[in-house]
Amino acid sequence: MPAKKPPKRPATKPTPAPPPSIQPAALFRARLLGYLVGLVPLLALLLMFRQLLPSPVALGLVLVGFMASVWVQQRIRQRYPHDFKQRAEWLALGAYTLLVVLVAVVFLSLVS
Repeated sequence: MPAKKPPKRPATKPTPAPPPSIQPAALFRARLLGYLVGLVPLLALLLMFRQLLPSPVALGLVLVGFMASVWVQQRIRQRYPHDFKQRAEWLALGAYTLLVVLVAVVFLSLVS
């Protein structure tokens, strides 16, 4: 008669390590960089539609800027996951918003 096998115990999941403390200045710089890299394709499209850049140059900038934006933002998200409980996240978003408004005002005042 064959011996009985002992019942299998469910595999225990390892407990995740607590996240390392993130320096607010590093989080601010990384998040702001992630936002700013996304401006390159948008500005290239704006300049192309205003006929300030030739279409092939602008579309090349859009392609390169888009690829760089996606790559940089993925890398930043891996290292610094979004946590809007931290003040640095809001500061980076506010600085980006302020910069976008400033660029829009300057551009519209120069074009008009």
